[in-house]
Amino acid sequence: MPPPVDRLAAVLRARGIEVVYVETGAAALAWLKEAIPRGAIVMNGGSATLRAIGFEAAFGTGDYDYLRPKVKAISDRAQRTVARRKASGADYFVGGVNAVSLTGEIVNADGSGNRVAAYAFAAGKVFLVAGVNKIVPDLAAAMERLRNQAAVGECRNLGLRTPCAVTGKCDNYNCHAPDRQCGKVLLIENEKIPGRITLVMIGQELGY
Repeated sequence: MPPPVDRLAAVLRARGIEVVYVETGAAALAWLKEAIPRGAIVMNGGSATLRAIGFEAAFGTGDYDYLRPKVKAISDRAQRTVARRKASGADYFVGGVNAVSLTGEIVNADGSGNRVAAYAFAAGKVFLVAGVNKIVPDLAAAMERLRNQAAVGECRNLGLRTPCAVTGKCDNYNCHAPDRQCGKVLLIENEKIPGRITLVMIGQELGY
């Protein structure tokens, strides 16, 4: 592991979070396919990093009980909400991170909360996938990255007109529903269930 990742791994392992390092997005995808057994119930949160490594195409082959396309296919909003809530408890949940600090904090923002609900407790096993560009020095830097880099990129990618998408700077107290994408913010500092959360660090810059 590169020195920053090695340092991060030591801190997170002390907090009950495993760390795996791979050089490339392709290697990360191969690791996930090895770690998740065929036939398993799998869900993922929206993530530019997962899109970049080809996660959805790889897990949508029929080898897995992959819930995301099934949920997206539900046209009725109320029924889709129920399905999303159930999917948060999938056996395996894969997602990205907005920032991870060398002091041991992982932060994520979510518009509705289904992704961070899965991370926090609902899902069986959680694999968080991140490029090395997500590593920051401390919690303050992690929150800065979440609000003024990750959220900006996500809102612009979605074509929204939130204050951050317009100006490139978070205006937290003037950003409201329905477009706001930081509706729920999760801070992960520890995991009590052994082996539940693994951070897959990729030696490339990926995602917002």
